[in-house]
Amino acid sequence: MTPELLLHLVDELAQHGYLRDRLGEVNATQAVAMLLYILGHNTHFRLVADRFQHSTETVCQHFRKALRAVQHYAKHLIKPDQNRCIGAIDGTLVSARPPTNATQAHRDRKSLITTNVLSVCNMDMQFTFVHGGWEGSVNDSRVFEEAISDWKHGFLWPPTGSYYLVDSGLPIGTSFLPSHRSTRYHAQEFYSSGRRITSKKELHNYRHSSLRMVIKRYFGVLKVRFLILNLMPNFKPIRQHYVVIVCCALHNFIRTNNQSDELFRTLEESVGEGSVTNSEGSGDAGASTSSTTQRHVLEMLSASKRVMGQFRDNITDTMWDDYVARGNVR
Repeated sequence: MTPELLLHLVDELAQHGYLRDRLGEVNATQAVAMLLYILGHNTHFRLVADRFQHSTETVCQHFRKALRAVQHYAKHLIKPDQNRCIGAIDGTLVSARPPTNATQAHRDRKSLITTNVLSVCNMDMQFTFVHGGWEGSVNDSRVFEEAISDWKHGFLWPPTGSYYLVDSGLPIGTSFLPSHRSTRYHAQEFYSSGRRITSKKELHNYRHSSLRMVIKRYFGVLKVRFLILNLMPNFKPIRQHYVVIVCCALHNFIRTNNQSDELFRTLEESVGEGSVTNSEGSGDAGASTSSTTQRHVLEMLSASKRVMGQFRDNITDTMWDDYVARGNVR
């Protein structure tokens, strides 16, 4: 983040009333600078205190204030996009420090202690929805069902005719367009094998994968920029949740205000060259979801499954007809 962008962020926080520049030894600019330094470098408070020449207690106090201020400001930065394909949905695992009695539940398939974060990204490299707090052992499908079933999480259903790209482990419906099952999907399968696309379902899955791989790259950029997500300090659980939200919000802030950012430029140059890992999972809705709301949502998804299936088949047929007309099939 450039000095100019830092000052712009401080101004935005002040204008919305989330962080005021009070008289004292630490002003708003210093508080936000300390926050960014800790998030970006995952530095201990005592080292930050030495760098900024304040006591550890002062650094801790102003870190919490700045973190909460940006967490409130996040609602202005993480918001839905209004396009026909309004984004891709996927999950990622972020380092966590849960209470001792919850450690085992947070252990993922690689035996790391993590939390599962479900996100929606648009095609302009911005997060439009972030939902975290689930243990790392929980699969994406369960987190997804809980996120869309409980209105308090703020998941925005897209308008009629718009949809999210999702992987085959998530349910199909008028708002969710998955790939075809039991068909090659990963882009690297086509690159590494040198095989030509031989069927219309493969063509659909290849292009679906090429679009969805962007969200994987967003997660990569996020974790490179904010090292705290790779080794979470021993914060309170609610503060760990704020850290994830704030990092995603700052990601959007930088993307909006600094298009020449080096990490984003690298991402743009590499899109189409890498691979995507398909998430797996199927499970029950979250335990916190009311049975009535859950039943309503599942009934709605069931009723719309056939509609989206037909829509996907129409897209697949249209893609294939154009692909064949261009002489790509021998």
